[in-house]
Amino acid sequence: MPTITVYQYKEALGMHQMLNSLVSARIEGGWLKAMPSKFNKNEVYMQYCFWEDVEEDIKRMFGEEDNIISILKENGKTKALRRIYCFINVISRTLEIYRWHDAKTDEMVTQFESLLGIKLTQVAITSESLQKIYTNHSTELKQAMFKNVEGLMYETLRGNQLEANGKFQEYLQKFPTCLRVVSFRPKIRFMNGDSRYQVTINGDKGTIRISENGDYKWRPRTEIRQIVFMLAAALGLFAN
Repeated sequence: MPTITVYQYKEALGMHQMLNSLVSARIEGGWLKAMPSKFNKNEVYMQYCFWEDVEEDIKRMFGEEDNIISILKENGKTKALRRIYCFINVISRTLEIYRWHDAKTDEMVTQFESLLGIKLTQVAITSESLQKIYTNHSTELKQAMFKNVEGLMYETLRGNQLEANGKFQEYLQKFPTCLRVVSFRPKIRFMNGDSRYQVTINGDKGTIRISENGDYKWRPRTEIRQIVFMLAAALGLFAN
């Protein structure tokens, strides 16, 4: 399951204006497909396609696997086609990039800003907002990460029903602004009625990740959209 990096913008753009700017867009080193989303009438769905060096692709997944790289190069496979899925919602004014945050997502954001005439900012989720999300939208808190507590860069707590754990409650009282990551079982509508997987929200990186599960090896857009909306609501983005 991919990591979703979430951005926000303040400019008011309608669907028609958004699509006009994206449908015929040209991007350096690749191409962009944009269309209305079949999941929501207020969303634009995009496929951002580009060619990537096989060597860089393999190093990211497997590390320094020289043998694999050599075999592929011997067979003429030096480039790999990559597709990154994106959604822009004109109501919440959010951009979702189905990729972890790296130099490529920074490059994509710069291109989208130029095409749409907007300023995109990676969302930063406060400790208070993270608490609001798991309190209102989870059936069970499974993991929490605190930053800069008792001389430690990070302190991770894990367990069942962690919200009722004494040490977790103590940390919240002593370090109310230090909660940076939460993993929980979401209280949302599931397409197949299964709620075994958990969601991780990273407040510093502005990312969402759904745990691997055999039933969700495809991207569950309906579920992800609900999670993004709960994040946007906690941040007060709909008030804009």
